[in-house]
Amino acid sequence: MKKKAAKSKKTEDNSGSDSTVSDKTLVIAILVIIGLFSAFFLVFWYTDKADDPKTIQEMHELNLKGKLDKDEGYVYNGFSFVNVSGMWFTQVQRFRSTDLYNVQFHYSPEDVESIPVVGDVDNFKDYNGTYIAFDPTSEDYMHTALAAGELSINLATVFKMLPIAACTKNTTEVCYTRPIVSCMDSDKPIILFDHADKPAVIRENEACIRITGNGTDLVKGVDRLFFQWFEIMR
Repeated sequence: MKKKAAKSKKTEDNSGSDSTVSDKTLVIAILVIIGLFSAFFLVFWYTDKADDPKTIQEMHELNLKGKLDKDEGYVYNGFSFVNVSGMWFTQVQRFRSTDLYNVQFHYSPEDVESIPVVGDVDNFKDYNGTYIAFDPTSEDYMHTALAAGELSINLATVFKMLPIAACTKNTTEVCYTRPIVSCMDSDKPIILFDHADKPAVIRENEACIRITGNGTDLVKGVDRLFFQWFEIMR
């Protein structure tokens, strides 16, 4: 009887927390769905201010001819970047393939040049899957969700790497059924979001990459990692 009473009290005490966690889960799901839809839609069609339809490919062609304003597109280390409805697009080869693929980012290379990459992150691409880990008690779940969504979409579509949502702590209900991982788990490939004052992409050990920062810096860190993997930035 005492055991049942304790369980009941725990449920009552955490009712507000469970509601907050449910809200976080809903936001993450919505952001990922929106990201997937916009990636599909914007790759094929774009309408500018004059209602003159242009495909992403046509935008790249104009960009390479120098016919776009700097805020519409520019060439960085041989890669054409075009701005479509606030997202930056470039063309890359799918991993281990010759197929060209339009990839979207929230930021362009010039926006993330100040973010350092510490350690060799390149061979992490060889993993078939990776845990995407976050601190479930973090208050900045909006930017974490946005960064995790962009990371997961590009991992799956370009690198064919299976992303698995994970938590760093088993302290909320949403994490009870998720893997609990940390960079101490050297046998598991992990990309971990870590809230810190300074943004960086750090190869913590053989199996862990830590993306640090606060707010939009987490999203910038994701884009900086991909620019490294695509050899757009070095």
